[in-house]
Amino acid sequence: MSDYNRSRLIAAINKFNRKDFFQCHEILEDIWFDIRGTTRDFYRGLLHISVGFYHLTKKNNYKGTLIQLTKAEEKLGKFPEVFHGIDLAKLSRQIRSIKKRLIKKEVPRRLPKIVMQ
Repeated sequence: MSDYNRSRLIAAINKFNRKDFFQCHEILEDIWFDIRGTTRDFYRGLLHISVGFYHLTKKNNYKGTLIQLTKAEEKLGKFPEVFHGIDLAKLSRQIRSIKKRLIKKEVPRRLPKIVMQ
């Protein structure tokens, strides 16, 4: 990953962790547009998570959140447990837990934070 893309990914993660999911989405979308090859799905997966949590936190749209989180799992499932310094295995476990709550129409107790190594 180039230094430029790494700095943009870090900026997106910072926005995500501050629950600024819309701005996180904007940054990730810019990266996604610039990337070619198989790593596009990595950024697309993170994009789906940020869009999903935007639907959840700003619109109370559980169905939209579930759709986006499912798409994220499909995209991120193609990558190793740790990719570009992000523990995708842990993030995937957190996503599955949140999806279970949403299916029961329960509000998740907390949203995940993305930690980059």
